[in-house]
Amino acid sequence: MSIETLSLAPIYLPLLGAALILVCKSFFPTKIRRLAEYMGTILGLGLPPVIVLFLYPTLQQQGSIDLVIGSYAPSIGINFSFDGLSILMILLAACVTIPAWIYSRKVGPAHSNFTALVLIQNAAISAISMTSDLFNLFVCLEVMGVVAYVLIASSQKGNAVHASFSYLMFSSSAMVFFLLGVFGLYRLTGSLSYDGITQGLAGLGPSEQKTALFSLVLLVVPILLRVAVMPLSLWLIDAHSKAPHAVSALLSGVLLKIPLFALIRVLHLTPLASGMGLPISWAGTITALVAVLSALAQSDAKKLLAYHSISQIGYVVSAWGLALHTGLETQAGALLLAASLFHAFSHALFKALLFLSIGTTTDCSGNRDVYTLRGANHRLRQEGEVLPLTMLCYFIAALSITALPPFNGFFSKTLLTYSLKGGWQYAILSVAGAGTVASFMKLSRIFLPSKQPLEPIVKESLPRFPFTLHLGLSILAALCVLTGIFAPNLIFFIGTLLGGAYALDYGNQFFFSASNLLKTLYTLFGGIALFALAVSKPGSKVLYRLKAMKSSFSDLFLGFAAAIAALLLMLLQH
Repeated sequence: MSIETLSLAPIYLPLLGAALILVCKSFFPTKIRRLAEYMGTILGLGLPPVIVLFLYPTLQQQGSIDLVIGSYAPSIGINFSFDGLSILMILLAACVTIPAWIYSRKVGPAHSNFTALVLIQNAAISAISMTSDLFNLFVCLEVMGVVAYVLIASSQKGNAVHASFSYLMFSSSAMVFFLLGVFGLYRLTGSLSYDGITQGLAGLGPSEQKTALFSLVLLVVPILLRVAVMPLSLWLIDAHSKAPHAVSALLSGVLLKIPLFALIRVLHLTPLASGMGLPISWAGTITALVAVLSALAQSDAKKLLAYHSISQIGYVVSAWGLALHTGLETQAGALLLAASLFHAFSHALFKALLFLSIGTTTDCSGNRDVYTLRGANHRLRQEGEVLPLTMLCYFIAALSITALPPFNGFFSKTLLTYSLKGGWQYAILSVAGAGTVASFMKLSRIFLPSKQPLEPIVKESLPRFPFTLHLGLSILAALCVLTGIFAPNLIFFIGTLLGGAYALDYGNQFFFSASNLLKTLYTLFGGIALFALAVSKPGSKVLYRLKAMKSSFSDLFLGFAAAIAALLLMLLQH
């Protein structure tokens, strides 16, 4: 098998695994179906990351593995390019998908259809990470989106179905504009491949450049909606809070980030796109602050986590946008992009762990209200958990997201905020960090002892703590710890893959410097003060009003139109 064919394995192996599962489900008895499901999972989830790491030495020598599907000429064929960014995106998906799938075996959704959908989704993610063709990118994004709609509704509850339909409406409507942007660039350049578009855009006149700019805006804003940057994030709350816990982990850990990093290749096509970086960075920074305040106002545990998904993606977008503005070929731009990727990777791990551990805890307690739920660990013991592993995993994730050492969130947030130092984004994200501490102090109160005697809850659907549940949680918890302990090595690895290793030699002396530790201490004390303010009567009134604010379909569509208009206006002035 050639290297080129092997580089496509992360696409075709999950599809083969899904096909095996679905065919056996249709034509064979139960025992063979189960065997086929596990074989398909090994084939589609287990092998791709191994193959990707096997190809790493080849990438170090060649830089990328380029091929055209069907041996057509590059000008008319579907182009794929397997490079360092592809490795990062595929590994990010694998690190969340595998433990989430293991967790789902007994907690749910535990049917073979769910496994097949997860495999199809991973195939789409791999294709997104490798495609060098704009229309193929659109198709793969739509495949990933369609699978997400079905996964959200897989709990078969009415509210989950409604959340899935809302996501379907918003996302599909936005992708119509993405397709119009693709058409605009094709009309100008006569090509859909990234290389062809780059060459075509280089010789445009002033009037044609404006058309190209408008087309790029139509590509960017729908992606920002899928990434959930405010004011395009209103769809996310119901989708993440009402989906099954394993699906919530996949949505927050993987699906929010893949479109963003795929977009970096598109926006790197022309210098015209660099002007978008600064307003995108501003939007990400504001998103981080507003979403964390909204999270602090929530009473539902999963809604609180959903708002934090928006807030943390705001960190990622803030650095990502500034990297685009600064220039990816510069040392500062390479640092910003690497910091953005590293925090995206860290967030994928600790947010997936939060959704799984809190989901288990609230299911056992029969209550998701953070104001009334107490004695959660006692509830877990009542339901058969001998060792407090669920609570331990939750606190590992909570300490990670609040950026306390030695967990991965400390290293990724420290590097990210350091890369933004000198701009107003640094100050806003520091305040958002204090808000994160405050909101997780609020959420962690569910583990405080209850003042009232706790009666056993009789409910057949409660998890009984099988090995697979704890194994899924333990894998994510171990990754949160290990990616913190070996953070300097991981940062260097990311820099190597991006071609900017010279800018990423940050060891423990940098992270544990007096200034960084002092900043962490200030953030912690600021979070404690903010929590005290939030639970006071004046603070509670403010948060109640913030929580009472509702949104509708029309609000999101208005926000979408406003985002297009604002971004285009800023670019034309630039």
